[in-house]
Amino acid sequence: MPQPSPTSAASALLVGIALLMVGNGLAGTLVGVRAELEDFGTLSTGVVIASYFAGFLVGSKLAFRLLENVGHIRVFAALASLASTVTLVLAIAVAPLVWAPTRFVTGACMAGLYVVAESWLNDIATPEIRGRLLAGRRSAVAYHG
Repeated sequence: MPQPSPTSAASALLVGIALLMVGNGLAGTLVGVRAELEDFGTLSTGVVIASYFAGFLVGSKLAFRLLENVGHIRVFAALASLASTVTLVLAIAVAPLVWAPTRFVTGACMAGLYVVAESWLNDIATPEIRGRLLAGRRSAVAYHG
């Protein structure tokens, strides 16, 4: 099976990350609005929102261990699936005690996804073309030093 060019492989990865970021941004906005509509209270809403960032901190450390054990594709797929699944919990159970751990897991997954994407891009690109690849320039493949 022929290997895809670094540009096409990176493009697919970056499109996937962009879609995840849009969905996560919309969900994050919805959490604050819905918490206000459900009268969670200021403290509860703050804890729910802060839980995402606590998870983000943990996820950035955890992703390295996962990458070493199972590789980019499996970690990316697992974290993206888990992030989308736990986001559905927000609609099923509307309670701060459920939302805080859910947002924690979402934050951990998103941080892990960013670490995986960066690591994957670094594996795809040679040092000579890395800057051009991340800038999205098609000439990255044609560059030979």
